[in-house]
Amino acid sequence: MAIFPQGMTNVDRRCNAGERRVFHQLRRCLDDDCWVWHNVPIGSRARQPDFVVLGPRLGILLLEVKDWKRTTLVGATRDAVELDTPQGRVTQANPLRQARDYALELVDLMKADPALVHSDGAFKGKLLFPFGWGVVFSRLRRADVHGSDFGSVFPAQQILMADELDDTVDPGAFHKGLRDLFTVHYPHTLTLPQRDRVRWHLFPELRLQPQVSLNFGARDDAAPALPDLLQVMDLQQEQIARSLGEGHRIIHGAAGSGKTMILIYRAQHLAAVARPEQPVLVLCFNRTLADRIAAQLRARGVDERVQVRTFHSWCKDVVDSYQLDVPKTESAQEWYEALARTVERALENGFVPGGQYTALLIDEAHDFEDAWLRMATRLVDSSTRSLLVLYDDAQSIYQPKRRKFNFASVGIEARGRTSVLRLNYRNTAEVLALAVQCARSLLEGAGEARGEDEIPLVQPRTAGRRGDMPTLLTARDATEEAELIADRVREAHSGGTALGDIAVLCRTKYLMSSIERALRARHLAVQSMQAQAFRRFDWSKPSVKLLTLHSAKGLEFPMVFVAGLQAMPMRDESLEEAARLLYVGMTRATHQLVLSAHGQSAIVERVRSALAEVAKKFAVARG
Repeated sequence: MAIFPQGMTNVDRRCNAGERRVFHQLRRCLDDDCWVWHNVPIGSRARQPDFVVLGPRLGILLLEVKDWKRTTLVGATRDAVELDTPQGRVTQANPLRQARDYALELVDLMKADPALVHSDGAFKGKLLFPFGWGVVFSRLRRADVHGSDFGSVFPAQQILMADELDDTVDPGAFHKGLRDLFTVHYPHTLTLPQRDRVRWHLFPELRLQPQVSLNFGARDDAAPALPDLLQVMDLQQEQIARSLGEGHRIIHGAAGSGKTMILIYRAQHLAAVARPEQPVLVLCFNRTLADRIAAQLRARGVDERVQVRTFHSWCKDVVDSYQLDVPKTESAQEWYEALARTVERALENGFVPGGQYTALLIDEAHDFEDAWLRMATRLVDSSTRSLLVLYDDAQSIYQPKRRKFNFASVGIEARGRTSVLRLNYRNTAEVLALAVQCARSLLEGAGEARGEDEIPLVQPRTAGRRGDMPTLLTARDATEEAELIADRVREAHSGGTALGDIAVLCRTKYLMSSIERALRARHLAVQSMQAQAFRRFDWSKPSVKLLTLHSAKGLEFPMVFVAGLQAMPMRDESLEEAARLLYVGMTRATHQLVLSAHGQSAIVERVRSALAEVAKKFAVARG
C-alpha cells in the first residue's frame, strides 16, 4: 500500500469524487515504497497537480484528474478544452498540456542538482530517474470515446480511463498503466538520500531554514550551494506536519529531531487562513529562540498574522493592552511571577477574553509552568481548538522533571493526537554519543511505557551521520582558554567556515568578556550577550555568537564551543541540573563540538570520562 504523507483520512476527505477513485486505486495498487501527495503546491512556482507519485524504481509522475462526462467535453485542442457546464460554456487549459508543463518545469529545476543527474556517459546531464505525466479521466470509459477524435488530443499512452480504476483491475496491470505514462526512461533505483533531494525540490515548504548559513564549509561571501540532507524534513516529520489538524496536538521529540521545524511549517500553513484580528500566536520561553523563529518565519514571507513572543513578553503585551495592575515586587523574578499571575486571573474572570487566536503553538513547552499551560487552552478560538505543544522532558532546564505530570491535568486533551520523534538529525553520531553519555542519568527510564497523557522520556537515536570526535581544551586561566578558542575559530574560518556558523556558549555572561576580547583581537566579527548595548542578535550579520547555555535552547550551529566548564555546576545548582544544561548545549552542534575549561569541576571530570568512553566505543566500531 502506498504511503500518503498527508494522511489517508485527510486525503480522502479533500478529494472530489473523481480524485477519490484515483486515490483508492493508487492506495490499493502501489507498493509501500511509493509516496503519493494530493493537491499540494510543488516547485518554486507552487504548481498544484492533483497527484504526485514518487517511487524508488518508478520515478516521479504527475497526474491531473478530470471527472468529466462525455457530454461535458464539447471540444479540445492541444492547448485548451471547451466544456459544457451548468454555468454555461467555459474554456480551460488542456489538462495534459498542464501536466506536461508542470513536469518539465520540475525536471529543469532538478537537473540543476548534480546529485540527481548522470555525470557522464550517454545520459550525461539528464535526470538519473524516469519522469512522466498524464491525465486520468475518472468517469470516461474507452468505449465512450471510441470512434471519436478524442485520441488525437489525448493519446492513449498518456491517459488513464475509468476502466483502469475498477476494483477488479489487477494491481500489476494498473502499475503497468502508470509506467506507460512515462515518456522518458532512465533505469535507476533512487536511494533514500536521492528521494529526499527530490522532495527538497518538490516542496520548498519542507526545507529546513537553517539557524545560520545554508552552506557549512562556505565563506561568508560565497554563493549558496544546494543544501545537504539535513535541510529537508524526513518522511515522518513531513507526515506529522502535513497531518496536523484542528484540536489539541502534542509532539514529544528528542533533541535535534525537528520539532521547531514542524512548528515553523505549521505556523506558515496557518498564516494563510488567519485573520489580522485573530492571528496565530507562537510562544516559547527564551527571547533568543523567539527572535530566531520570528526571523525564519519572516524569511518565508509570513507576516504579522503570526506573532512570536516569549511567554512573559506576551503577558506584558496583555497587561499593557488591558491596563492591568501588576503588584510591585522586590526582585525581577518575583515581578515575572506576579506578571503571569495577573494575566492568569484576568483570563479566568473574563476581563481578558479568551479565544483571541486562530491557533497557538508552544515551542519548548517543557519550560512552561503548569499554570501557563492551563492558560494556553483558553487562548485558542473554540471553533478550532488549534493548539500545538512541543515537548522534551530531557531538555527541561527551567523546570524540575515532572515525572508525574500529565497534560489532561492542565486541560490539554490530545489522546490519539500525540506523536513521538526519536531520530536525531541535528548532531553527528559522535556529538550525540557524547551528549547522551554525559546525560546518561537524566535519560534513565527512557522508553518506559506510560499513559498517553503522561510525559514520555525520549532518548534520541542517531540518524547515523558521522563527523569529528568532540574535543576538550584545557587551559591555565581564562585568558589562555579564550586564546585557544579564538585560535580555533580563526582556523575554522580560514578553512572556509562562515562566522555565522559558529557559536560560543557559556554558563554565565561574565565568562564571555575574555573570549570576546580574544576574538576581536584577531579581527573576527562577534556579537555577544555580554555587550552593554545588547538587546538581540542580528541574525543576518556574519559574526560569531556568544550566548549563554540557557539562551541557546532551540538553536543550532555547525560549530559550537561550550566554554568555561569549570564553572559548572554553579553554587546554587546540582550536578544533574548542570548535566542537563550541558546536554542542551552539546546538542546545538550540527557538525563540530569543542569543549573547554580553565580549571577542574565535577562537570569537567564527567566530560573527560565521557570522551574516553565514546572514543573507545567508536574505536571498537571501526575495528
